[in-house]
Amino acid sequence: MNTNRGHDAPERRAALLPDAGAMVDEHGRAPGAASRTGTGAGPAADPARVDAVRAAEAEVSVLVSHCDRAGADAVLGVLAEAFPGMAPPVPERPAGAGAAPSIWSATVDVRHRAPGVSPHARPAGPATAELDGAAEPVRAVRAVLEDAFAGEHLGTVSGEHELQVALRLTARPG
Repeated sequence: MNTNRGHDAPERRAALLPDAGAMVDEHGRAPGAASRTGTGAGPAADPARVDAVRAAEAEVSVLVSHCDRAGADAVLGVLAEAFPGMAPPVPERPAGAGAAPSIWSATVDVRHRAPGVSPHARPAGPATAELDGAAEPVRAVRAVLEDAFAGEHLGTVSGEHELQVALRLTARPG
């Protein structure tokens, strides 16, 4: 009785490993072949989820405080001119019975930057702007604000993937 039947067939021979001169990885896969953890192994990325993540990474939360309504309007107006489509500002404390909001918040999407816009504004008095988001988008918003106003850096907090920057903005002299 032949117990080796079929084991000599070419399709049953063991693949050569790299140390024996074969062009395969340590698992016997040819270069570029998909693996469990490599390219092509998992399902394709959902384009809607990828776009949502990219949009969230391009957004900067802006809080304007320590100013009156005119100062907040000047700061947020510069951002709205530089970044069309910016979400409208929202007062953090609703106005009512004579109370004015003390903080205005807005979300800036830096993917939609108006080309060549270099606005200069004059707030009625100093204003504080706090920027929070991914590092590069925060730097882009900061550059716009520091171009439009005289900016004093109050502090920076760096996270693993995000950045918080506080600026005191005043009118540029002259």
